Parts: sequence; C-alpha cells; structure tokens
Amino acid sequence: MKRMMKYRLSPFLVLLILLCVAPQAFGADEPVSCSDHSINAHALLTTGDVQVFVQCAHEFVQQVGFEEARRAFHEDERWRSGPTYVFVDEVTAMRLDARAFIFPPDPSLEGQPWGPLIDAYGDYYEELYRVMSVVDEGWLYYAFRNPATGRDEPKASYVKKIDWDGVPSAIGAGIYRRDLPGTCEAEEVNAMQLEAAPSAQRLQEFVRCAAMELESSGYFAVGALSSYPRWRNQSIYVFGLDTYGNPLFSGDLYSQPWWGALAPELNDHVGGPFGGRDVVSVGNAFGEAFLYYSTRNPFTGMLQRKVTFVKRILVYGLPILVGAGYYLDGEEGP
Repeated sequence: MKRMMKYRLSPFLVLLILLCVAPQAFGADEPVSCSDHSINAHALLTTGDVQVFVQCAHEFVQQVGFEEARRAFHEDERWRSGPTYVFVDEVTAMRLDARAFIFPPDPSLEGQPWGPLIDAYGDYYEELYRVMSVVDEGWLYYAFRNPATGRDEPKASYVKKIDWDGVPSAIGAGIYRRDLPGTCEAEEVNAMQLEAAPSAQRLQEFVRCAAMELESSGYFAVGALSSYPRWRNQSIYVFGLDTYGNPLFSGDLYSQPWWGALAPELNDHVGGPFGGRDVVSVGNAFGEAFLYYSTRNPFTGMLQRKVTFVKRILVYGLPILVGAGYYLDGEEGP
C-alpha cells in the first residue's frame, strides 16, 4: 500500500482557504432574520406563508416582550388583516381551563377559560395539547368562525410552542381557503366574482373548485361546468382537455366551428400563442400551472392578453386538465 504524502501548508494559504470555503465564519453570509423582511398578514396566501408568519411572530415576541407584542398583535396591520391574525393559546392537559391570551377578533375573551371548544372533528384545546406534546411546532386542522364571513369554516393553523409570560402556550396563525371541499361555496367562488375582480388567487380558487366538481361528479358535471352561470360569465369560462391537448368541454360559446368540433384551447402549433411550446405537458407534469399568452376574448371579440390557470385531475382514472382564465385590460399591442 502506498503511503499518503503529507504536505505542510503555510499559515497564509490556510487563511486563504478558510476565507474561500467558510465565509460564514467571518460574518460574510449571516442568516437573514424576519426583521429583514416585511411580513404582512394581508399577504398570506398559502400554508407556506402562514408557517413563515408564525415563525416571525414568535421571534417578534422574543425581541419586544409580551406587552408590546400584545399591543402589536391587536393593532398593527403587519400582524392583523381581515381573517388573518396571530393568536396565543394556553397549552394544558386541563382543556376546560385552557385560556386564550391573544385573540384579536374578540379581546374580551382573553385571559379566561373558554371551556369546551368543539367542532366537527373534536375538541380544539385537547388537540392542541396532544399535538404540542408530540412536537414543538406543527399544523392543526379544525373548524372555526371566520371573522370575514361570520361562518364556521375549515381552518389550517400553524402553531409553535412559546412560554407566554411564564405559562406554557402556543403561538399561531391560520388560513381559511375557499377552494377546499368544505369551503367551495358558490356565492364566494364563481365566474361573476372572478370577472368583477380578477386576480391570480381568485383564479386558482375558481379552477380548483371546478376541478373538485368534476372529480366528485365525473362527466355528469360537464354540462354544469360548460353552461351554468356559476362557471360561465361574459369572458370567464371553464374548459377541459386531455393530456394530449384534445378539448373535452368548454364554456366558450364561440369555440365550436361549423363542423361541430371544439377548437383547441391551448394551441401548441408553431404559429400559435405559445410558439410551439407544449404547455399541456407542462400542466400535466407540474400538476398546476399558470399560462400567459394572447388570444381572442369571446366577450369583446378582441385579441387580448390572458392569464390562465390549469389543474391536473383524474376522472375515472384518466388524467384531465381543467382550466380557466381572465383577460388583461386593453387590446394586445403590435
């Protein structure tokens, strides 16, 4: 066996190597804290956003103390906006004695036992204690009153252990989503709402709810998705494709030429709106995708820029892309 040769490095060379491979040791690449970002309750759209929001709320308490955190969680828009707010609940095996220390929707309920807090899935405080006995932070799934609607709705909250002024507690925040099976209400998610106030979030909710309709009812839902006012209004409509791009249904009244076949919704021809790119395969591979292109607005007849969202589902075991889109203001430029 050959002997390994040993080399002696000069102190200058050692320092040079350390500077190249370990800049953290010299403070060149320190971790970024929440204080370096604007974490805003109004901007929370996903469960990932909520998790970061709770981590930052926990850090905020450590930085400013309980009294300032209490004031900020109640008053500052950074921490409270509509149905989104920071809460702090006592974690105790005596669930009937559990208290809410921070509850911005109704501060009069703070500091006193709530008693049983039962939803369709069981007791909230019992579940909070059980989860916090297993992990230091994680997700709770329950039904709770949405202050924006006044209704009990499914809520996913991220909670993290915290010592709140000497009492074992959990700090958390949650999100009410309108595109879950229990929350996809027709009066809140519909084509008229999307037409009146288009946004990426509303579009996602609209398509996901349409996809759930098709998943639950199969092809019996095609008629409703193609023609009912909930799913079709002016320029807004739902369409469905197979994963080869063949159109299966569409609420676009002008999508049928005289020979009766549906026109392709996402044309991947070289001269088409995507320049030959296979966006159908993109939607199939990623499961969900936003697409941006120019096409004819069926309501105005003009060529306009369009934002479309597609979602892949299985219907009777066959993959289908369900989609819809909204048009941006103004006719496409030259």
